[in-house]
Amino acid sequence: MSRHLGPVRHARAVDGIPGWDALATASPFYLSAPWLRFVDTSPTGEPHYFALQDGTGTVAGLPVHWNPREPHSRYQPATVLRDQGAGPALTVGGRRGYCSAVLLPPGRSPAVAAEHTAALLAGALDELPQARGRWWWPYLGPEAVDTVVAAARLLGPLTAEEVHLVGADCVVDLVGESPEDLRRSLPAKQRRTNWQREVRRFAESGLTVRRTRLSEVCEEGAPLLAQVQWKYGHDETVEDQRSSLSRQAEHLDHLSVVFEARDARGRLAGFSLCYEWGGELSLRLVGFDYATAPDSATYAQVMLHAPLRYCYERGLRRLHLGTESYEAKCRRGARVRPLWAVAPGVPGPKSAVLDRAHRLAAALPATEAALFVEAVRTRLADRPSDTQDTSETSGFQP
Repeated sequence: MSRHLGPVRHARAVDGIPGWDALATASPFYLSAPWLRFVDTSPTGEPHYFALQDGTGTVAGLPVHWNPREPHSRYQPATVLRDQGAGPALTVGGRRGYCSAVLLPPGRSPAVAAEHTAALLAGALDELPQARGRWWWPYLGPEAVDTVVAAARLLGPLTAEEVHLVGADCVVDLVGESPEDLRRSLPAKQRRTNWQREVRRFAESGLTVRRTRLSEVCEEGAPLLAQVQWKYGHDETVEDQRSSLSRQAEHLDHLSVVFEARDARGRLAGFSLCYEWGGELSLRLVGFDYATAPDSATYAQVMLHAPLRYCYERGLRRLHLGTESYEAKCRRGARVRPLWAVAPGVPGPKSAVLDRAHRLAAALPATEAALFVEAVRTRLADRPSDTQDTSETSGFQP
């Protein structure tokens, strides 16, 4: 790292890093201090936060968690990377949410972004010797992964095989001035027609949408959330869901936006929980009473149509719909982004990336499937040679 960098500050809680949320304003909600504060209420995991500082204050931040007994399979490196020899490692970039990024002010050059990120990674590895130099950074979007790859190469060798495709998420980029402008932009006539039909069916259903905060729906919403979990084979109880919602409300109520669908008698038929952060609204979860709201129009209303209206009213630029249910989200205007993990010392064959891309694409409509696989292929094909200067950040630099 060629430039002189300021000291790296270490804290055991995100509140110990001054200026964290000023950095995170342009980042995903899952890097915000309120979300990280909530995540750290979990009894498992050891949180650590690092900040790079100069004379003007904090110029870069990094959340790190040491949790060799991580209970959540989608944050276990051995499980996600399909390498049982991977062993415990520092989880960098957040421990929940399936969406990560580098925490830097906008406008940093690729070289400066890589240097700042490398300095923070080096500070974390020095401060946490129990990791023995092992780390992984999961659920990086297409832009952030380039910076992390470049940063890792400033610290030591990193091959293209140590960058893994670990999933995909969905976002809706707002078009025009209203949801109708977005509907008109949909590429297929059938999708535009289905959009109108869903709006009409919901209007005819007798259900109405109300906006509220999470604290207002914890009790009623828990059984509906449990129904969704049971439908997809999870064995969590209503009390598990009530506890989770209540803990989120304790830390995140002021950022929450809940869209309730209620019948004429005031009964809750379905709801979605979203969080507003920066210029984006993030959909966190949905709950339904399948006996009251069997029609997909209710799902579409609380998952997409009502949040979109909110986004347009608030001047937000994007609706983040998260992972899973890819086809339903794509047919309503979402695009799919690859999610990557950088894991030094844990290689995987190039064929594994393409195999994963094809498995994910199988859950997408044909057009989006082809685009997704092509995006992965292009990224793999655009890798420079091993002799490339590691201060560059375009593509994977093996």
